[in-house]
Formats: sequence, C-alpha cells, structure tokens
Amino acid sequence: MPVAEEVHFLYPESEWALSRLQDDPGHLLFKRFGESVPPEDWNEGGTKQGIYMMGPNGEYLEGLHAASGSADRMVRRLERALERWKQLAESEDYADLPVPPGEAVAPPEVEAAPLVLRVSLRDLPRDENAKAGRRFSAADQRGRHWMDFTKWAWNQNWLTLEDPAALVPGASTAERELPVPAEVVERISRHALIDNVRGQNPAWPGSALEQAELTMAVLSEADGLATIEYRGQVRLRTESQRYEPRLYGRAVWNRNEQRFESFQLVAIGERQGSARFNQRSKDQGPAPMGIVLDLF
Repeated sequence: MPVAEEVHFLYPESEWALSRLQDDPGHLLFKRFGESVPPEDWNEGGTKQGIYMMGPNGEYLEGLHAASGSADRMVRRLERALERWKQLAESEDYADLPVPPGEAVAPPEVEAAPLVLRVSLRDLPRDENAKAGRRFSAADQRGRHWMDFTKWAWNQNWLTLEDPAALVPGASTAERELPVPAEVVERISRHALIDNVRGQNPAWPGSALEQAELTMAVLSEADGLATIEYRGQVRLRTESQRYEPRLYGRAVWNRNEQRFESFQLVAIGERQGSARFNQRSKDQGPAPMGIVLDLF
C-alpha cells in the first residue's frame, strides 16, 4: 500500500510538534513502528523521511531512511517485507483484504484557512536526448521500460491565502482587466512558484522577485456566478536559481456564497539552478517546468 505523508506530523521531535500530536493515532502507530526499526535504517536522532513497510498495527516489516538510492536495493527490501508479512498475517490471523483509500489530510491551520490551493509541480518534457529530471541512472533502470515515468518527476503541496475575494474583480468591473493586489501576487510567486519538483526548496526571498504581474477580468456572469480569467508573468532570480514563468488561469466565483466553485492557475516557464535540498545538482537546466494551483 503506497502512502505519502509528511513524517514530521507523525513522529515529531520538537516540543511544539509533540504538543499537537502526542496522543494522535497516526503518531502512536509510526512511533511503535520506529522503535522496531534498526537504528542504522531509522536515522536515529534525525529526520525520518524514507520508505517504510509496516503491518496494520505498526509492526516492523522493512524500511530504509531516505530511500532514494538503488532501485535494486529497495526491491530486495520489499521482497523481505513480503515474506515477513506472510508470517505476520498467519500468526496474527490478519484478514487478507484491500486497504480502503484515504483522502489527503492537511494540518489544522491549513484546513482552517479561508482559501487553500493545491500546488502541483512537474518537469515538462524536453528533447529525447535530455535527462528531463530523471531520478535514477541508466544502471538503476537496467532496461526496465516501466521506469520511464522517472524521466519527469512530480511533487505537490499547498498554499493558503487569507482573502479569496482579492482574486475577484468587483461586480461593476465586467470585462475590465484589473491588477491582482501586489501582496497576493507576491505570496503566490514566492511561496508557490518554487522548484520542489524533486525535493525541498525554501520560499524565494523578497529580493528575488524581479517581476510579478497578474491581472484578472470577468469574462462572463450569470446567476451569481462570475467566470474570471487571469494572465500574468513572473521573474524570480537569486545567485543560484531562476524561474521565469507566464501565468494563465480560469476560475468561477460564487458571488452569493462568496467562494470559488473552481480555480486553476497555471505557470509554465524556464527554471535553472539548484537549492541545497531540491535534488537538482545534476540537473541544473535551463529546462521547462510547470506549476498548477487549484482548489485543495
């Protein structure tokens, strides 16, 4: 069963995080599992990101901290986990039933925000000879054509905004192109238009924002629903990184209920350079990258 979770919210190591999740079932499950993982595979005392295999009650089957190494190495661990699972299922009389799918869950402060946008990022195709953000080497792939998905990496997070109406033209401004407030464009640019397709990248500093333009216009309106178009251009640059996308979007705003029925903003442009943890040291670019913001 593949699961994606920010382990900081499952196995907190700071007093602040622990005060929020001390009795949380997810934390207790992951803690039980972690206490059974060999220290060398658990990164004792450090961050816990990795690939882990556990039983329904947190039983240790296999796992490896920061498991971004050889694919063959991970396959061997998965094989061992399956053998241990067969033994565990028999000894504990676990039912062999499919696991029901779950919905993505955001932290409470995100869920409570007036507007939450999902941010999806991916490398865009380049010519056939380019490595296009490939995660594994040719030796790792060993002729496995099913691993072609690694040529274009992908990631996702979210962005919160305090005033959804700031992205909406007034009812009396139909067909007029208006600027989105500068503080909203800056937040979107610095906190959402970042290259964390393959890893972690901090928000852009204020000094990196060389250009940030985003306009909005009502294309049509009927029954209290306004269809809005967005257009813009952003240029972000530091000594080590650059991203210069054009922006285009559509949204439907419910004026009666003061909320978005739909929202999508697309940024496509050239990125270059790398950050400490965004896994771009061997893929500096320049290369195309796309980002989509839609309702969470």
